[in-house]
Amino acid sequence: MDIADIRNRAQGVQPGEVTAPEIQYARDMLSAAKGNIGSAMYVVGLCGEPSDARLIEPYLYGAERDVYGELALKVLCRYMGLIGDYKDLLSTLIMSNEDIGWQNSRMAAIHLADVYLEKFQDDVIGCRLLEIMMTEHDPDRLSARLSLINTLDLRQILAEPFAIEFDDFSEDTQIIIAAAQARFHCLPKTPTVH
Repeated sequence: MDIADIRNRAQGVQPGEVTAPEIQYARDMLSAAKGNIGSAMYVVGLCGEPSDARLIEPYLYGAERDVYGELALKVLCRYMGLIGDYKDLLSTLIMSNEDIGWQNSRMAAIHLADVYLEKFQDDVIGCRLLEIMMTEHDPDRLSARLSLINTLDLRQILAEPFAIEFDDFSEDTQIIIAAAQARFHCLPKTPTVH
């Protein structure tokens, strides 16, 4: 079996169904920790069962978390829908000023904040995203911006929803700030450029 081909079908990039034996093949790959682990995670995350989280978690907490931690968190929370099980971890990572546990952990959690905030009303996290977005030297400010855009459903309203450079004083930034303050009840002093 070709795990890359199975992944493409699981993601809908190529036509065709993913069969039960193919899902099991991906599960076996994760259990053995050999082969194309990333593709196997996608297959299990998109086509497996919630109980398959036990196969993904070792890549979140194990020795190879710097390589697979970001993808493991994404698979568990976004694809498998287990955001509630990782709520505390996501909150800790977003509230932190640095990575905890593995490389890019904070950024990964920020990218999942839209899923988190869809399930949970958490004004503290929403205001934290706004603070990150407005902190000039924060390396995750564009990630926080995109997460707020997705959470607040602003994509169609903004001139540049996928901006690659941050403009503190643009009309888009003012729209994001106003929407975040209204939804999360952030104090007007929260979004200041540092």
